[in-house]
Amino acid sequence: MASRTYTSTVRERHAEDTRRTILDAAAKLFAEQGYAHTSVAQVAAAAGVALNTVYASVGGKSALVLALAEQGADDSTAIETVNRITALDDPAEILRLTAHGTGQVRRKRQRTLALLFENRYADTDIAAAADLAIRSTRSRLDTVAARLFDTGKLRPELTLEQVEQTLWFYFGFEAWRSARELRWDWDDAAEWLATQASRALLPDKAW
Repeated sequence: MASRTYTSTVRERHAEDTRRTILDAAAKLFAEQGYAHTSVAQVAAAAGVALNTVYASVGGKSALVLALAEQGADDSTAIETVNRITALDDPAEILRLTAHGTGQVRRKRQRTLALLFENRYADTDIAAAADLAIRSTRSRLDTVAARLFDTGKLRPELTLEQVEQTLWFYFGFEAWRSARELRWDWDDAAEWLATQASRALLPDKAW
């Protein structure tokens, strides 16, 4: 029984590694060649697996792009950042951690995010994947907003909805895309965004 369990675990780990390799290859090819000009066969070749393996492990092109979005939604850095924030009571520190956490995720997922948002209105499959990325990111930022609001240390006139909107404005996809288009360093951009969000949300002199 123990041997059978071990074999199953090894098989599952191998399947996960194969899936990750396929998605990495897809992300690279989609970024370099464009979604429309990349075939599943090319993804298979780049990943070093058979074509049938791609279909069995992930699926066709629409499944590949959706899986890339899901991979980003489940990013360990994003999950860890939110978990750390829920234990904090200093709003300025929460905003700094949010800025650097979102920056790390954007940096790690920049190829996939470029694919999603540059082709969002040209392909329905990519639009669905982009919507997933937006929903998951907004959900995490809403969790951060709730923690900030619960500290009772924000500007007293702010509603929870306004806090949520402010976080999306400063830490959502467009803010980071603008920072990168301006060629700002990742850490410098995170510090600037955290400072601006602090000015918008915290009482005077609290930031």
